[in-house]
Amino acid sequence: MEERIQDAEVFFKLMTQLREAGVRASPPELAQLSPPRIALLEAIAQDPGRGVRDLAHRLKRSAPTISVEVRDLERAGLVARRPHPKDKRSVQIFLTPKGDDLLRKVQTARRATFARLLSGLSSDERQTLLRLLKKAVQNLNEEAFAFSARRETP
Repeated sequence: MEERIQDAEVFFKLMTQLREAGVRASPPELAQLSPPRIALLEAIAQDPGRGVRDLAHRLKRSAPTISVEVRDLERAGLVARRPHPKDKRSVQIFLTPKGDDLLRKVQTARRATFARLLSGLSSDERQTLLRLLKKAVQNLNEEAFAFSARRETP
């Protein structure tokens, strides 16, 4: 058990270094976007027209926080709110062309960073790393699903 805790600490430090390297490698025009705001833009792009509550649920964040971030992204011209066609009290949130372009730049910068990250590894090492990361993510998703199922059972 102690070894797993030590490994988790090493992994945490490596993930922090990866995140910092990604931020440093981003083009200057992306500096205004924090990782949570990038995640919000990605969520809007993947499921356009969702409201604040849906986005908050999906991102596991509070609706007031998402509302403030949407307002700031709207001011920056990256997202737009439109009235819901069926529920006039609700609004839908969409990326603007500027937001879509910026998100593509973010994704391109991330891919380039990850390509540099993997460039020093042999093909076998890359495949092993990716296979093990997939397995770890699958374990995490299975645990999250089990936790969610336990929480919803009366």
